[in-house]
Amino acid sequence: MVDRQRPTPTRDRGPAGGAWWTSRWALALLLAVLAVVFVVENREPVAIRLLLPVVVMPQWAALAATLVVGVLIGVLLRRRR
Repeated sequence: MVDRQRPTPTRDRGPAGGAWWTSRWALALLLAVLAVVFVVENREPVAIRLLLPVVVMPQWAALAATLVVGVLIGVLLRRRR
């Protein structure tokens, strides 16, 4: 009988046996840095009319809330394949 054990994963190699630093990590790091710069640059409060009330919040928070709403709509309306 052949003993078929799975190799133990290592932290320094990815699933294909390459280095753990891939273009996916580089893109994620770049996007994180851009997000921090975006927040720092857009700290001023803005007034937003939401039907009847006027809400005053930092501009980055308003845009982040819009992003979350858009992602939720995308998740709810996505087609299953």
